[in-house]
Amino acid sequence: MESNSSRLFEKESKLVLKVVAVATVITALAGAYYFFVNNVWKPNVKVLNVDFKNGFATVELPFGRKVDIYGDSQFLISGAWGVKFGTINRSGKVSYENLQLLKNGLVDEYLDTSKFVTQEKV
Repeated sequence: MESNSSRLFEKESKLVLKVVAVATVITALAGAYYFFVNNVWKPNVKVLNVDFKNGFATVELPFGRKVDIYGDSQFLISGAWGVKFGTINRSGKVSYENLQLLKNGLVDEYLDTSKFVTQEKV
């Protein structure tokens, strides 16, 4: 009888070890993905259309996804990355002046909007 219970315990132990091994691998892969998205990868954002006067822009995100951005909103792309309008306060009136690629809410890059902008002297 002792040998049957020890064999059963051995089988259960092997099963538990396999489950723990699979869970460890899944956790390691998730951690590697999280590290890659937040520290190595940088999204390629292309500006398709922008209207600074009304605070409206259309951008193309990675994998061809097109998104509209309005006013002071921040659109999150993936992980720590996002896109939003940069604003400036001119004598009490807020106006939009650029599009920003953000990482953790801080400006990482100003997106190229030169082909959509007609400069007005203020």
